[in-house]
Amino acid sequence: MRLKDYRHTTISKNLLSKHNKSCILHTIWENKGISRVEIARNTNLSTATVSRLVDSLIKNDKLLEERETIAISKGRPMKSLYFGNNERFIIGIDIGTTFIRGMLTNMNAEPIKEIEVVTESLREPEYVLNKVVDMIDRLSNTSMVKRDQIIGVGIAVAGTVNLEKGIVVYSPAFNWRNVQFYDYIQSRINLPLFFDNVNRVMALGELTFGKGNEYDNMICINVGYGIGAGIIINKKLFYGTDGMAGEFGHVPVAGDNLIICACGNKNCLTAYSSGDSIAQRVRLLMREKSSEILMKLCNSKPEDLTAKIVGEAFRLNDPIARQVFQQAIFYLGQSIAGLINTFNPQVVFIGGGVPQSGDIFWEPLKEIVNENVFDRLSTKYQILPVTFLDRAAIYGAIGLVIKEILNMDI
Repeated sequence: MRLKDYRHTTISKNLLSKHNKSCILHTIWENKGISRVEIARNTNLSTATVSRLVDSLIKNDKLLEERETIAISKGRPMKSLYFGNNERFIIGIDIGTTFIRGMLTNMNAEPIKEIEVVTESLREPEYVLNKVVDMIDRLSNTSMVKRDQIIGVGIAVAGTVNLEKGIVVYSPAFNWRNVQFYDYIQSRINLPLFFDNVNRVMALGELTFGKGNEYDNMICINVGYGIGAGIIINKKLFYGTDGMAGEFGHVPVAGDNLIICACGNKNCLTAYSSGDSIAQRVRLLMREKSSEILMKLCNSKPEDLTAKIVGEAFRLNDPIARQVFQQAIFYLGQSIAGLINTFNPQVVFIGGGVPQSGDIFWEPLKEIVNENVFDRLSTKYQILPVTFLDRAAIYGAIGLVIKEILNMDI
């Protein structure tokens, strides 16, 4: 009986220490340069407890560092505390449909090394995942960082994921079903690994490192090769019942049913407003009507058309590009208004390749959204570009690891 009680006490102490450390880490993350006394005040922990745990977080866990001295009116000067140091590093990877991008950073997400390779998304899953493994090896192979100093790897992947089983359940963009994502990569890298749907990862990156940290409730929309959304409620990711929350690109819209979405349907928002569908629609129209502007921009190879080229042609007043791009913005704006009416977020961040078209994207989009929100006089919202543009998913992948560190789950 005594042995059982002793074990229970030990476990409780360990759990309590982990909880208190997590509270301290969160406090320092949100209040950079804070002192031990201020931490004790903010967390309601005793100064002695804070001091003991901070020492452990600096010396043993190597997650904090002390810097400049803070002058006070009475007593000894205090050191300011910061999250991170020069002994722990993170790898973030974005598995995009066109490119796989990876970045090695310190714990404050400051880049040390970056790599980009072509994805070849139509190849078998093992081929793509081997590229990811190779990228992790290349990022960790640097004279500035030892592999055992890398505290975790975060990965953003397109598709519906089951985090408990570690699988990509379905990815229309890659044509994957039930891919053993976690086990395949984890067995080859021997580093702590965390992954999630790319749209949620983008939202987490915005919340962790971007302008999104100023808001409690927000939606982050990715308008690139496909379309998806990450939803933040009370500063936490919203997953839904089966982890499928945010499949915004598969919202049905009323249209012409010309393009088949990767999921097999013809009336998905993705079939009208994604970068891939914009290019497809322009190609279809070019079969019926010639366009010198578009042919010149794609070097007489319509198969090489992209949404970026369509945007450039729009600026040159090409009628085909204008028709397709305006239709894409119309359906996207209406659908975003539906999200705002449903979730009432403080802000909607938009990233991906299509929004980088500039004012021809943003100005009409905001106008359409404003026309379709419920009670526009009392509905308060903002529509903003993501902080990191083409790096949004990479910073989110780093944020996956940061989240685990702050909760002391690494």
